[in-house]
Amino acid sequence: MKRRRVLVWTGTAFLVVLALLALAFPGLRDFDLSEYRTRPLSFFFDDATVAGTLHSPETDNPPVVLLVHGDGPADRYSGGAYMPLISTLLDSGIAVYSWDKPGVGESSGDWLSFSMEDRSRLASTALDTVKSQPEFRSSPIGFVGFSQGGWVVPILAEAPAKADFFVIIGGAVNWLRQGRYYTKRRLELAGADIKTVEATLADAEAGNRKLLSAGYSYASYLSDHTIGIPMSESRFAFVRRNALADSSASLQRISAPILTLHGSGDLNVDPAYNSGHYRDFLEGRNDANRFLVIPDGSHALLRTALFNQQRDGDMPAWTKLAFALLGRKAYAPGALDTLTGWILERARKAG
Repeated sequence: MKRRRVLVWTGTAFLVVLALLALAFPGLRDFDLSEYRTRPLSFFFDDATVAGTLHSPETDNPPVVLLVHGDGPADRYSGGAYMPLISTLLDSGIAVYSWDKPGVGESSGDWLSFSMEDRSRLASTALDTVKSQPEFRSSPIGFVGFSQGGWVVPILAEAPAKADFFVIIGGAVNWLRQGRYYTKRRLELAGADIKTVEATLADAEAGNRKLLSAGYSYASYLSDHTIGIPMSESRFAFVRRNALADSSASLQRISAPILTLHGSGDLNVDPAYNSGHYRDFLEGRNDANRFLVIPDGSHALLRTALFNQQRDGDMPAWTKLAFALLGRKAYAPGALDTLTGWILERARKAG
């Protein structure tokens, strides 16, 4: 009996602590989506079953956003990184659908076998799946693509009749140029001098020429790779398949409304160059088009003072804790309001 009382007291104390933490740090609530309508939604793509989750606000015919992942083995919540964004969208009356990449989480298949065109076909199939749901048959629907998703969204936007609006966050127009910027910034952050930066970039360009040459094999790559950890064979094939990705041609054919967002402090993608290029291609093609650089925003539009790392693996534990405590407040000021406001305006006009 005494042991039971101890367990009850311990459980009650734990709940009280959780409640106090939620009051002290309201950002924690952004990681709990249980108050919204939530259900699993899967679809078939080629030979794979793609599993995802559909979150809906308590409104009829809400606008719907489909999330298009960046690089890497992302699950439907990108390891929890999407949750404050999803919570914000839901609070704004916007439904959200996201899925595990093929071969990740509950999805079968292998995302590393995909080209950007394959990724766009998968996203288009996801769109058809959402459109077939009775509660969304008259809803405005669009895509939000992150980082590498910036090469997927323009392909989708070439067929504007399928979706009503498109958003690119932290996107780049050209794969190889983005890689050069990423490497340059990484070297600069490590304190490399100008000569080292220039020499490393020259070596990287020579390596890219080899990588893209006809008949270049994984064995040849391993023989040439003498510094650092080499790519896996499947990653090597993925890069060879996609390294010439450039959205210029697609952008010139788009008439649908597009919003591009970059953080001014982006360490992965050159924000001024790419925002300017999107403007060059898209300005005047639709009155709703916007090309914005968010002050003090990172690659993911988070506050640069706390969250400006190139890779998840670069994030110290305290930064991860800060993200969990801040939730949507981790984003740069105005970033989420800009995103939700633009989507709601497109939804209003589409309806």
